[in-house]
Amino acid sequence: MNEQFAGQATGYKLSTTLDKPLNYDPTILYQYLDTVLKPGSRHDENNLRYVTDPGYIGENFNYQSVPFTSHMTEFDEKMAFARKLVADLNRHLSVNIKPEDETIELVFVD
Repeated sequence: MNEQFAGQATGYKLSTTLDKPLNYDPTILYQYLDTVLKPGSRHDENNLRYVTDPGYIGENFNYQSVPFTSHMTEFDEKMAFARKLVADLNRHLSVNIKPEDETIELVFVD
């Protein structure tokens, strides 16, 4: 919102509704997507294997590019991250923005 990640927008609260917990906090998911996808681009202008293919992520993602993965050096650790990441990114999500309550709701459906 206004050039900020959801949950970091001034004055807005982030609420998450889900039955099964996420592997990673939504802020980490947003930062990852911001790293691998071009803002404002169409799907055909991005390499969507970065959100659907754990093997591709494990081999091609620059783990040093973001603080939450910069400590990862072992192949098994990188692959575990990639598998959990894809599991989170491939869940159905509805985003409800409520300006009157200054709330952003993330509703995950399994």
